[in-house]
Amino acid sequence: MDFLNKLGKKASETYQATKEKATTLSEELKLKGKISDLKEKIQKGYSEIGEIVYKEVNEGKDVSKEAVIAKCEEISRSKDEISKLETEILAVKKIKKCINCGVELELSAEFCSKCGKEQPKIEKVEIKKEEPKTAKEAEVIEVNDVTSKSEETENENNNEENK
Repeated sequence: MDFLNKLGKKASETYQATKEKATTLSEELKLKGKISDLKEKIQKGYSEIGEIVYKEVNEGKDVSKEAVIAKCEEISRSKDEISKLETEILAVKKIKKCINCGVELELSAEFCSKCGKEQPKIEKVEIKKEEPKTAKEAEVIEVNDVTSKSEETENENNNEENK
């Protein structure tokens, strides 16, 4: 009987792990889909700027700054949203990126496995779980970075040297 209990427990654990992995993959794919849509929106914005400039130059007019600036602001908002979504993907995957070279690391990593750079400690990651009727979803509430000012200055200097 003990064997059957262990087997049942193992099957239950395997099911839970598979369910968590499927939920994570689903959330990651959903976020990547949003990023893809935003990238298409950015390309469309670039095309619209080109059309505005071409049309006005072709008509012998000065290019309207207002129209171009409005499109540039839309592109900037989309890029900001992409950055937020990429951060959400990292939270869903429970990883972080190296502050120096950008390689993906475990959240607990103190040093980068590629470049050796010391990583800032992640103080706290809160995940708010809501249970909708069909599937579980998680939302990252806050991630606090405890990098000191001297580390930030050093990181900026290292990034400039790497360029």
